[in-house]
Amino acid sequence: MQPYLQVFKITILEYLVYRLNFILWRFRVVLSLLVIYFLWSSFFENTKIILGYSQEQMLTYILLAGLTSNFVLASRTQDVAGEILNGSLINYVLRPVSFFRYIATRDLADKLINLSFTIVEIGLIVLLLKPLLFVQTGLVNYLLFDIFLLLGIGTAFFINLTISFIGFWTPEVWAPRFIFFMIVFFLSGAYFPLDILPERFYNLLLLTPFPYLYYLPTRAYLGISTHLIPFYLIASLSWFFITYYLCALLWRKGLRGYSYYGR
Repeated sequence: MQPYLQVFKITILEYLVYRLNFILWRFRVVLSLLVIYFLWSSFFENTKIILGYSQEQMLTYILLAGLTSNFVLASRTQDVAGEILNGSLINYVLRPVSFFRYIATRDLADKLINLSFTIVEIGLIVLLLKPLLFVQTGLVNYLLFDIFLLLGIGTAFFINLTISFIGFWTPEVWAPRFIFFMIVFFLSGAYFPLDILPERFYNLLLLTPFPYLYYLPTRAYLGISTHLIPFYLIASLSWFFITYYLCALLWRKGLRGYSYYGR
């Protein structure tokens, strides 16, 4: 446990070294959130309901999705591809530490840092803009939010690692990761609730892992039909295990042929 605590501390301290990079990143996140917030606010100037959502529900969804997406997608797994390509990965393989626990510890530190800043940022937005928000009173909704959020975090972690493991076979890892994030921001519900899409397209999306990253946790907070809960749970668990096994498979196959001269 002690080595992983040190890894956690070092990851936190890294943000103190590259402060400007982190500040610019947070500024971009806040700016993007404000653009989406004001866009949806303008839609409700002349109407109270849009596509089944009231203004309170929609603005709550936008702010909560911003909070959960920063927590789910915040990751240090992008470092793995570079470590594979420059040979430093061998240091973790030869030492008596679990590589997956090491990466998970760095991921946790990154998520907590981003979550802390996101809470402050959204808190300031709520304090300054005073939006009408939907306050959920059902304990079941909070429980479902937590369950789906944990499954979304795990699924996103394994997907990100899987993309990084492409580095075992090719140095062109940046492009797949960029495409993945572009797809995620649109198909995971960062800009709007996915259930406002045409029903056929929405049902097709439910067969992919993207809605289960942070759309479903956010939607669970607002409320979902009771008869759909078993399907969402089974689908979330299925994608969690599918991405886990795919990630583990690529890891084993990559290590079999991995070598780096000079290490």
